[in-house]
Amino acid sequence: MNGTQMRSTGPLHLLGVFYVGMAGIALYGQSDGLMTWVGVNRPVALAVALAVELLAAVLFAFADWRRTQHGEQAVAARLLSVAVALGVAAMNFYGHEGSVGTCALYTGASLAGYAVWVLHTNARRRDSLRAAGKLTGQPPVYGLGLWLRMPRTVWRARTLATANTALGVHDSIGAALSEKATTDRHRAIAAALRRKLSASLDSVSADIAMVSYDLEEVAARLAASVDYGRLTGLLAADIDPDRINGGQPSVTAAMAQPATDGEADKPQRTIPARAPRTRTAKPDAAARVAVALAENPTGTQKDIARAAKTTDRTVRRVLSANRADTATAVDADTASTNVGTAELVEVTR
Repeated sequence: MNGTQMRSTGPLHLLGVFYVGMAGIALYGQSDGLMTWVGVNRPVALAVALAVELLAAVLFAFADWRRTQHGEQAVAARLLSVAVALGVAAMNFYGHEGSVGTCALYTGASLAGYAVWVLHTNARRRDSLRAAGKLTGQPPVYGLGLWLRMPRTVWRARTLATANTALGVHDSIGAALSEKATTDRHRAIAAALRRKLSASLDSVSADIAMVSYDLEEVAARLAASVDYGRLTGLLAADIDPDRINGGQPSVTAAMAQPATDGEADKPQRTIPARAPRTRTAKPDAAARVAVALAENPTGTQKDIARAAKTTDRTVRRVLSANRADTATAVDADTASTNVGTAELVEVTR
């Protein structure tokens, strides 16, 4: 047996030794009372006291076996065991009324021996249940400081560590914080989904969609499908130094990388300026707006937006683009007319 096994089983052996010692003292005290009341000799009195003492232990062991192996409460067996133990203690108490010290010694030994037996049996029962997976594992000790600083997080970490005994203090705290962050993010996404459904659908359809779909599950799937690499690339392109500088090379970059003698004679390549992006309406939205305008030329912007199933902002953008195109066409026609008139005048002359 190595040192670890001795440390793990040593207290159990000590409890066994203590129980035997207390039981011996209690048996001797019971024999005194039996010899006085029944009138038997010492060996017979010790045998009777041993049988009564074993009855209490056997009843409690039977109750423990029924609770461990069959999941019963075994209330009757436990109550009977306690009653026998109290009867033994009363026998020691009233059998030595002449001396307070002797009475306290034998009565205390009887109660202490039974209490140690109960503690030892319950500990072995918990070990058996834990080994069979019927009892949760022991969570780590987090300390008073963590409990005062983050009580909810520590409570959740303790629950996670109880379910998974491989998690230590730091791992369980990290898992609890990560779970809380994920839950908050999914809750925010679900709230945004509710707002989007309410804005896109009528009230009845939005209510049906919110009840039919698990928005928490939708939020979890949406968060799992996010393309972080593509978003990072778009953000990096937006903050590119050349784009911020209007297409010209960054002055800081030019100062940080001076040209060498060999590179100074070479013609430098000019980076063309990027044309500014112009936001236009989507073809499908523009087409729907055009159809709605053709069907209802006197309708308001809200009527056109409702008919085209789009927003007022999109309708205004399409109308502005149409007016700009019309103005450009009119200007071109006017210029062409002016040129033709001038040529006719020259020919007449």
